[in-house]
Formats: sequence, structure tokens, C-alpha cells
Amino acid sequence: MVSTLRRALTRTGFALLTGLVVACRTTAPPARISHVPDPLLGAVPGVALSSEQQTAVRRALAIAERGEFARAEHELATLPATHPAVRLAAVEITFLQGGTASPAAEKLTAEYAQYPAAWGVLALAYQGEGETRKAVSAARRAAELGLSGNWAERAAEWERVLTDRLLANGTALLQSGDAAGALRVASEVLAATPTVAAARMLATRAHLAMGEAKAAAALVPALPDSDEGLELKGQVAERLGQWDLAVELYSRLASSNPRKCELLRTAREQWRLVNAPPYLTRALTAPVLSRKGLAAILVWKVPNLGAAATGTVPVFEDIVHLQERRDIITAVRANVMLGDAVTRRFGAEHAVTARELQTVLARLASVIGRRPLVWCDGNDVDDCANLPATVTGAAAAALVEQLITGEDSPCRPR
Repeated sequence: MVSTLRRALTRTGFALLTGLVVACRTTAPPARISHVPDPLLGAVPGVALSSEQQTAVRRALAIAERGEFARAEHELATLPATHPAVRLAAVEITFLQGGTASPAAEKLTAEYAQYPAAWGVLALAYQGEGETRKAVSAARRAAELGLSGNWAERAAEWERVLTDRLLANGTALLQSGDAAGALRVASEVLAATPTVAAARMLATRAHLAMGEAKAAAALVPALPDSDEGLELKGQVAERLGQWDLAVELYSRLASSNPRKCELLRTAREQWRLVNAPPYLTRALTAPVLSRKGLAAILVWKVPNLGAAATGTVPVFEDIVHLQERRDIITAVRANVMLGDAVTRRFGAEHAVTARELQTVLARLASVIGRRPLVWCDGNDVDDCANLPATVTGAAAAALVEQLITGEDSPCRPR
């Protein structure tokens, strides 16, 4: 009687214990997967797995995320190996171990193009294997299929990082003199994302460096109107000889841009040179500069010299039929150059001597309010000017330029 009661109590206790274990497994929280997509979320292809099988899939992945790969694979081995979710879980375990998972993931997405989780795993596999461009495409597909996990944001961030890296490499190539390499990089970025302004600007600079002004011009309409974009558009206009357009573009630069004044000054000067009379070109290229040529250079290089020409109008008999006569009169009335009032001759055809050029530049500095040039001869200073033995048109123009762009230049930061 006692032994029978004892056996009954034992059976009852075992049943209660078994019930508690089952209840604990039933009420235990589901396995949490945090590093890879849940293969059971979204539209899962194939026959529906039982709740126990679904739990096993998730448990296997949670175990793998803890680094217990052998246990994870053992858990997964109890499930139907051909089921898409089980196959994807196996790919994810390979990925978590650091293995090459993209081939198997590619096969799954090829078989089941509407399987969201498979595209997410493929994106992660590509990214881990350094195939960022493919990863971006796969992540966008996962987002289109509604896979949770901010896949669109991931794709955008991966693409931004890839683009920044490529553009940095392209810029380095351009700076090292490899314009063709820089253009290849810029073209790669634009092929994937045509709206990247930095890539378009890099391509424009590369074309300019390669002497392909027309190809650069084709890219200009899509460049932004930022200061960087406007400067680049201006450079393209310069290469095409469109100095009036360059002036218009540079004038739109922000007033705080430290390069604006000099860019505008140079473009305006070149614009005036393009429209200048032939005698100015002759003066600038003269191997021995004449006095009439010097007068032409002075008036061209210093457009506001006419405002200082307030002296009496000289009467020189030797300039009546010269094309340069207006410039000669301006230079004399401004008291920058002198003629012989007694003989009424300017000496237009006489060659300019180095000493005369030195005197003229000193007068010019006084008239336009610039600091006179410091000559290197006998002066131990860094910022000095060399007086040429023979005054050519180019040498005279360069010295006038040095004078008007000195410390008191309006383009110099105050």
C-alpha cells in the first residue's frame, strides 16, 4: 500500500516537472537576431515552416551570432536543408564566420527574386567582401521589397563613403598629373550617380588638364553655381577664349572670395586684349619696344589712366598719323610720359631705354597711387624688380603688372 502510494507520487512529480520544462520552453522569449536579417521576415518562399522549425532557425542564428558556429550548424541540421529560409540561415552562418557568402546568396536571389531577407544578406556579403557598388544595389533591392532594417539609408551611406573614397583617389591622380586616370574615376562615379556635382567638377578639371576644352564645356551646364562651380565655369570660358563670359561668371563670385578680384582683373584685361587694336599686340610682342608702344601698353594695363589725364593737350607733329596717338596723348596728359614741347615731337619711334622705363614707372606709381618698384640692382631685398638691359614689350608689360599688383593693389587683402 505504501509502495503503491510512493510510485504514484513519483509519477505525479515527474509529470509536473515535465510540464514545467515544456511550459518554460513554450514561454521562453524568442531568440534575438541582431547582426543579420531574420530569414523568416517578409515574403518567405517555400512551404510554411512549423512554429518549432521557425524557432529552431532563429535559435541557430542567435547561437551563431554568439560565435558558437558548430552548435549553430548542428541546430540547423535538424531542419529541412532545401527550404529557402534554412538555406539562407546557412549562408548567414557562413557570413558571420567571415567566410565568402555572396555566391550562395546570389544563387538564392536568382531563384527567389522576391525574397527580401536574401537581398539583405547579399548586400551584407558584398559589403563585407569589398564589393560596395554591388552592396548598394542589393541593399536598395531589399528596401524596395520592404525588408526592415533601414536598407535605403544603408545603401545611401555606403554609396556616399564609396563616392568620397573614389573622388579622393581621383583628385590625387589629377594632382599627380594623371588626368586620364582622374577622368576614369569621375566617369565611374557619374555612371552610378549622375547627380554627384563633385564628380562632374573632377571630370571637367581632368578634361581641361588634357586640353579638351570642348569636352569640359559639355559638362558645364550641370555644374552648380557655387563659388567652386563658378570658378570652374570661368576657367572653361577662358580656355574657349570667351573672356566676356568669364568676366560675367567671376563677377557672380561671393564678395568674400579672396580670388574674386584677381580673377576678374585678369579676365577683364584679357577681354580688352582680345578686342584691342593690332598695334597693341605688336607692342606686347616687340623685341625692342618703341615709345609709342610703351604708351599703348600703359593705357591698356592701367584702364583708369585716362581719369588722371588732366594736363593740357600736347601738340606733337610726329604722332598725327599714328594709330597710337590717343594713347600717347593720354600718357602725356597724365604726366607719365613726356615729349619735347619746343620741337613738338614725341619721339614715337625711338626705342625705350632701361633708364627711361624706370623713370616712366616711377611717374606711373605717383599718378595712380602705388608704391614705387624697388629695383634689385644695389638693393638686398626679396621683393625687388629687375630692370632689363633691353626693353622688350613683354618685359615692360610685366613690370607694369608688377607695379599695379603690388602691396597697394586693390586685389591685395587689407
